[in-house]
Amino acid sequence: MKTRFLSLLLLPAALLTSPARADEAAHGPFGNNSLITGMRGNLYDLKNTPERELTDVAPNGGVNSDECYEAIEDLAKKGFRQKDLDEYRIGDTSCDMKYLSFGITGADAAPAAFGSPEIDPTGIIILYKGVIEEAPQEEIRFAGLFDDAMLVLVNDKVVFFTAWVEDKTKYKSKEISKQRKARLKGDEGVGMGDAYGDYIQLRKGDVIQIAIAEIPGGHIGGALKVQVKGKTYETDKFGDPILPPFVVGELTENEKNALGNSGTQFNMNDIPVFKFAIGE
Repeated sequence: MKTRFLSLLLLPAALLTSPARADEAAHGPFGNNSLITGMRGNLYDLKNTPERELTDVAPNGGVNSDECYEAIEDLAKKGFRQKDLDEYRIGDTSCDMKYLSFGITGADAAPAAFGSPEIDPTGIIILYKGVIEEAPQEEIRFAGLFDDAMLVLVNDKVVFFTAWVEDKTKYKSKEISKQRKARLKGDEGVGMGDAYGDYIQLRKGDVIQIAIAEIPGGHIGGALKVQVKGKTYETDKFGDPILPPFVVGELTENEKNALGNSGTQFNMNDIPVFKFAIGE
């Protein structure tokens, strides 16, 4: 099934290598280790301990899909506590991100972005974390889709979840049953509808965590969006709202262009404002 989805959202090569101004750090699919946005991310290899010993996720070296989903669910239940994450190997560098949207690409781009290209790109999670400095005044909910999985936590509570295999975990968003089913996009492509979380009111000081995961399959990609409660949006040809992307701070022209070429249709006219505290 994943191979059919691949043809819809193939990542344009230009998105990975688009030129940036001399005073602007290029934003790759996972952010950039030169950016400072307050939304810092690290990659964790669920297959290995820090001492490179195999975990239950990969008892024989290959990823056990069920064990991997269960490990992610267990981490999420506990709010992705650092002491639990420390049980797994971590990438050598971190990345700050301003948005999370890119077409399906080879998952080996993830370990490379986090300074550890030698990590096998299956059974991995990338976890971003930040403390809200400024958030929309209206109630909002998160929406989107991701191959293989994406979660959003606010103050350690899961408020949004979507996964390629929805029955692998109980962390299904409240409206997941209404998710648009796969629809043919020509002879080879298949599109999937967004999942939606609960409406929530965010406040200064709230802690947001965003996790994305690649289980088996070797490809990764998707988009995180935001819907403002009560706001009317244009709809696509399937009747789904065209939502703005989740964005940290202000976008540069290069970043707007990258989002426009990411394989996802966005409302770019009224993007909710999220800003995060910048630590030392």
